[in-house]
Amino acid sequence: MNTVIFETQNAIFYFDASDAISILKYYAIDHNVSEAAKLLLSIESSSSESIKISSDYFGYIVLDMFGKGKGSVFCKPCQKTYLASQLRSLPVGFGKNPLKVNLKKEGGIIKRLFGKKKRTMCMRGGEGYLCPQGHELMGMITWTGLFGKS
Repeated sequence: MNTVIFETQNAIFYFDASDAISILKYYAIDHNVSEAAKLLLSIESSSSESIKISSDYFGYIVLDMFGKGKGSVFCKPCQKTYLASQLRSLPVGFGKNPLKVNLKKEGGIIKRLFGKKKRTMCMRGGEGYLCPQGHELMGMITWTGLFGKS
């Protein structure tokens, strides 16, 4: 079985090539994402048992695969390997989903939208993962948005 490898400053991620191919096909074919199509082509055309990926876009694929419980990661600070199921999810910025943002701590959405201050609020969020020892393995912004009036 071929292995896809993706490395960051804090971790080295390992996935079965078949898992990576199925997710990349979803984005390349169903959603017409050109970066996914390029990665798909490079993985499918490789005859190597270990395929190193250097594209930053693959970080989004890593988040998707870990969310599905696929793959493993070598934590550089711990010097240990963990399965995806052992990792802890980490919200980045305003969190994983822009529809679940809690604006109450920011003064409330009504006040933000219709208050005296007429400024636009830029928000971004995403997700990441921590090893069981608490080391940050990866964190990525997956959405941005502007809310309010300018």
